[in-house]
Amino acid sequence: MGMTSVYGYAQAAPLYRAAGWMQVIPLPEGRKTPPPAGFTGRNRQPVTDDQIMLWSQWTPQGNTGLVIPEGVLVLDIDSMQGHQAKADGVRNMGELTRELGELPDTWSSTAHGQASPARHLFYKVPEGVAWKGGAIEGVDILQPGHRYSVVWPSIHPSGEQYQWYAPDHTPADRIPHITDLASMPRKWVDWLRKPDREDTPNPAQPAPIPVNPSISRGYDARMCKAVNTFLDRILANPAAKGSRHDTTLQAVWTLVHFAQEGHRGALDAINQLKPRFIREVAPDRQGGEQEATREWAGILGGAMEKVTGIPAHDDPCEQSKIERLTPGEADMLNPATSAESYQQAAQNVATTPKQADASQDDTPEDRTRESYDTPSAPSSWRFEDLTRLAAGVELPPTPTVFEREDGQGLFYMGCVNDLHGEPGCGKSLIAQIAITQELNKEHHVIYIDYEDNARNIVKRLLLMGADPHGIAHRLHYVRPNAKPNSPTSIEGWKETLMYADTATLCVIDGVTSCLAYAGLDSNNGDDIAAWYNTMPRVIAAHGPAVTLIDHVIKNKEARGRYAGGSMQKLALIDGISYSVSMSKPVGKGLRGLIVISSGKDRISEIEEHCAVTWSNNGSHLREAARINVDNTNPDRMRVTIERPNMMPHEEPSAKRDDFRPTGLMEKISKILEVANEEPNQKELFQALKSDGSSARTAVMSNAVGLLLAEGFISNRSGRNNRSIFKSVRPYRQIDDPKSDAFVDRMSREEASGLDSENQLPV
Repeated sequence: MGMTSVYGYAQAAPLYRAAGWMQVIPLPEGRKTPPPAGFTGRNRQPVTDDQIMLWSQWTPQGNTGLVIPEGVLVLDIDSMQGHQAKADGVRNMGELTRELGELPDTWSSTAHGQASPARHLFYKVPEGVAWKGGAIEGVDILQPGHRYSVVWPSIHPSGEQYQWYAPDHTPADRIPHITDLASMPRKWVDWLRKPDREDTPNPAQPAPIPVNPSISRGYDARMCKAVNTFLDRILANPAAKGSRHDTTLQAVWTLVHFAQEGHRGALDAINQLKPRFIREVAPDRQGGEQEATREWAGILGGAMEKVTGIPAHDDPCEQSKIERLTPGEADMLNPATSAESYQQAAQNVATTPKQADASQDDTPEDRTRESYDTPSAPSSWRFEDLTRLAAGVELPPTPTVFEREDGQGLFYMGCVNDLHGEPGCGKSLIAQIAITQELNKEHHVIYIDYEDNARNIVKRLLLMGADPHGIAHRLHYVRPNAKPNSPTSIEGWKETLMYADTATLCVIDGVTSCLAYAGLDSNNGDDIAAWYNTMPRVIAAHGPAVTLIDHVIKNKEARGRYAGGSMQKLALIDGISYSVSMSKPVGKGLRGLIVISSGKDRISEIEEHCAVTWSNNGSHLREAARINVDNTNPDRMRVTIERPNMMPHEEPSAKRDDFRPTGLMEKISKILEVANEEPNQKELFQALKSDGSSARTAVMSNAVGLLLAEGFISNRSGRNNRSIFKSVRPYRQIDDPKSDAFVDRMSREEASGLDSENQLPV
């Protein structure tokens, strides 16, 4: 087979089928995601020849993916340099090899060249085995029903082509057959497989902590559901926050708050984390185990300093959804509830039930709910008087917050609105633009922030022209790390509702984090409904426009019109829900464009001022505003909120120009930055190949064209009328919001200046 003469999914798929790889799926050209819906995961559909023919007509030049079949396991090894990851899979793989023995040489796949250790290793394994999600930090497991492998002749987002390598590590001239793969040694199989589920341990006889930190614990009856789930997540990825120290620090703080809220077994979970942390970090500490023990003591001591009040008596996980709404939460549903009721609720939460006493005449049944008694809270189940509504005296709210240039407001007061989109699309920036507007109108604003810190927020507000006096006196900013009615938060929650009486806008930045601190699941409709009714809607009932900032799922095909998680998020919006997208990059020295589109307008006062047609991506979104962000002046960010494009959309032909080879663009920029003479295109491409690039000529030309169009390089006529190129300004992936390697510049610049308190995760 001529490996160099095959391009795209249409030519590659039949070759893979002939080699025994039946689940061959197409991917977008030059990208790893998204896969076709329904053909990955445990309930995946089988790929048929007819389906491959259909896909080949749609995306003939697309990338190629292999869904892992039964009997095959793939080790995905990351390297810090190759993937810009925080976990060095290559180094950790070496440690695991010293413990389990060498793996046999086998077929592998990578787009990073023959010398790169970052690659996918393919092995034969026993069928019908349940596997873990990863072998060790930085080494994931691709397995049947979970993930897929991008393979030759696909093009990596960096512009490099994937290549198969034979067991002798040389580039292969054919696709491996499944039978060609090396068999994984038994010791490795035992390490990577999930252990059989053990019987639930007897609470009276606590199960010992496993010596091996990677072995699944099973359900621990000493702990409630929330604690079990949280502990499993931490143990599965002990460096999720960038390091074991940071991850453990946040985990211990969260478990301490769980204990304050009454969750059973939170302290047992902390005790399970201790020996694991010490064992795993001691080898990296100069003082060994003794230094690791002192480090743990500092983490635990810092968390315990945050404890105030008496822990709640009842475990929230052992209550029904209705019971979870008491004491304070049930009252919060009624905006007329008095401050005295909240004070009483706080006292009830923090007070353990009275002990049975001979002098008391209450029954045991009465005492079981004693800590949840509230002072005659009015029932929410009562029929309303519709006379004033029917007479037109009371009308639905009109949008008055976050105004466009034409005066049209984009958020409803007294309602829950939301902004959702991909990371880095400008959701928080939009909220801060709205805050600046309200502060400069001398209105009060509440900012409940789970994602950033006050220093970054205030800096951006000042950059956008917010009144410093307004920031100091009318912006009420808080960074909570527990749910509102916990014993440690009830006073702050009452203060929030007090501010809400006069505020016009309340931003909740980070719905997912807020739910996590409340012990709720963003994929569970019941949990979403309980949260909406006990936090956002309670604040909205006091008058402000509550605006939620939320993420979307990664799969664009399955995204729809709502934020990631349960569809209840869209159903419970009683204002307007916006999808946010960045059409032009926003950053220092740039003029960017952010577009917000309406996915649902419950009151229909804004949608009539949106674009006349839906977006042409099938998502049923209507453009509501175009936000131009001019950040070319380092001292002032100028923002204009324009009307949407009101022209009807035409269905575009299939586009293939969204491929952005950012890795290759950075290589070209670096070559031109140090070049002694301005090279022509041929000389530039030769320099790329000398640097180890295996990108096709068309991909390199695309990268050059993008750099020219965006002003990073320039060209002019040179020798023999050939274009020659020179650098205008450096291009780096880390500064490109459209790159997977993008890191917010402001966050990087301010990281060194943050004080220790701001650096601690909450």
